[in-house]
Amino acid sequence: MKRTLLIITAALFALTSCTQDIKTETLRLEEDIPFREGSENHLDLNLDIDFPVSGFPKEALEEVRKAIRAHTLGENYTEFTGSLAELGKAWRDAIAVDYIDTNTGMLEEMGMAEEDAPFLNWGYDYKGSFGVTYKDYVNYFVEQYQYLGGAHGMNGTFPFVFRLSDGQLVDWTVVAPGVSEEKMCALLLKHRMDDIKDMVDAEEGIDETNIFFSETIEPSPWFSVDNEGLTFYYQPYDLAPYVFGVITVPVPWAELQ
Repeated sequence: MKRTLLIITAALFALTSCTQDIKTETLRLEEDIPFREGSENHLDLNLDIDFPVSGFPKEALEEVRKAIRAHTLGENYTEFTGSLAELGKAWRDAIAVDYIDTNTGMLEEMGMAEEDAPFLNWGYDYKGSFGVTYKDYVNYFVEQYQYLGGAHGMNGTFPFVFRLSDGQLVDWTVVAPGVSEEKMCALLLKHRMDDIKDMVDAEEGIDETNIFFSETIEPSPWFSVDNEGLTFYYQPYDLAPYVFGVITVPVPWAELQ
């Protein structure tokens, strides 16, 4: 199987503006790693992750980059001090070792030949990028897809919010001060169907009253903010079965006053 690797770190003079004030450099990696030489089974890796080089106070930039490393690649990379190319290589090498060791162990444990194993193709596709700004806040969106040889992969969207003035991560209570958790829960319950209503209406046989696992919804730690209000993100199985995917629940500013 052909093995390719592409890691690009944008040079300072070639940075792309993701918002009006934030400029970034990007870690890109694309690689297929065969389970063994000549194997048809492989590990497919894709990274496309933006890191800021401006737009926050200089003393806060590294803290922002730490948070992005932790939320995209994992907490083991929070304190990583190398270049983006070195970061990509370190992550790639660790995932490759896990892929080969895990599946080698499974084949041995099950007494199965490679050609008979249905679980040897894995894939990771991670993206991270800045979204719109709202007042002193900017959204950062992490999109992840993992396939580890099961019946289906798992996808997720994990937005979080930085404060531009100091680079700190904030939760929804900071962005919408004065709103009680009780009120937010009530609004989430009210708007839980907003973004899946069309999907439900288009499918026959879906009982709208039986979609959600619980009759209550608590605020998710994953949210974004814009001129319309707050939007909370719930991953597959958080609120409803896998078929509904990531469910977003918007809460407008007019109802947060």
